[in-house]
Amino acid sequence: MLAAQGAMQMNIVNRAWLAYTLSGSALALGAVSLAQGLPWSILSLLGGAIADRVNKRNLLILVMFSLSALAITNALLIHLKVIRIWHLVVIGLFQGTIFAFNMPARQALIPEVVGDDLLSNALALNATGMNLNRVFAPSLAGLLIGVNPALSFDLVAACYCASALLLLRLSSRGGRRESRSRSPFLDIADGVTYMFRDRTLLVFMVMAFVPVFVGMPYRQLLPVFQQTVLHVGPRSLGLMYTAVGIGALVGSLTVASLAASPRKVAIQGVAGVLFGLFLMMFALSPSLPVSLGMLVLVGLASQGYMTINSVLLMEAADPAYYGRVMSIYMITFSMMPVAMLPIGFLVDQFGAPATEAVAGIVLAGLMLMFLSGGRRVIAQGRRR
Repeated sequence: MLAAQGAMQMNIVNRAWLAYTLSGSALALGAVSLAQGLPWSILSLLGGAIADRVNKRNLLILVMFSLSALAITNALLIHLKVIRIWHLVVIGLFQGTIFAFNMPARQALIPEVVGDDLLSNALALNATGMNLNRVFAPSLAGLLIGVNPALSFDLVAACYCASALLLLRLSSRGGRRESRSRSPFLDIADGVTYMFRDRTLLVFMVMAFVPVFVGMPYRQLLPVFQQTVLHVGPRSLGLMYTAVGIGALVGSLTVASLAASPRKVAIQGVAGVLFGLFLMMFALSPSLPVSLGMLVLVGLASQGYMTINSVLLMEAADPAYYGRVMSIYMITFSMMPVAMLPIGFLVDQFGAPATEAVAGIVLAGLMLMFLSGGRRVIAQGRRR
């Protein structure tokens, strides 16, 4: 997982920097993000249904080799100096399609490996590993971009290959799977019905969607802040992503220590409010040092919120539905690049600071509403 997550984090920096450098437009940056997010959104439910029917480990090996091939293609286009925005869009479409099968299987594999007793800690440890990569991978990507952008894409390909090879060492015996005689589309319908029937799961799913759509697109906008607001180079962009990663690492470690807390729902709501407030303060920051400090706090609050949310979802879900529940959950993450298109338009019209400051205020307000209303619905569902 560390190898795959490192590749993913570097690729976020690579694609965002390259798209904005080629175009100089936040709207074009949004279009590149949309190309990856749209197939991810459309196919994620199918990916979850497939994950519940096949061997998750074997599926992930195929996914890792496919992502590596796409990264190699991207690197070759840069080495040959023929890369264009439309290339990023096409590659993003393929990446988004593959990610629809990657994330549900990867998340649903964790309970099969560790069992129910260690699930909360395992999910927090998984988030910690991701956030270790958020600390180191963006800085490495920024450093390589400063030397030769193609090198950063080369390393992404190597990391995906390493992940596939390491997965070969994992036992090929899968957990519980559905019968292959049934249509996967019936599995999808069954999974969606199951989620909507369970009010607790439904609330957790909505609470995953809100910050991803309103707040998380700030990560794709960091190249805009780097070049047009703070006026610093690509190495500083790597530092900005690293600052987010440091905060997120602290946030996931904090969640690991709170895995058994009965007040996780309240802690999640407070973290969501702080996410919005810190995002607003970052947007209005006048200098790189202040921005880095605010990004640490943004990463801490956002990752704490999202990690608690994933733990609560997995604790509430039936193991037979893990893949499908995670596929619906991953749709929320795929909405982040989808949300970038309208946010990119607003940034071009009103500027990045104003757009993100308003997004932070809206997010904090919505999280306050959750603290007052959503907790009651969850409490009623648990009593039933």
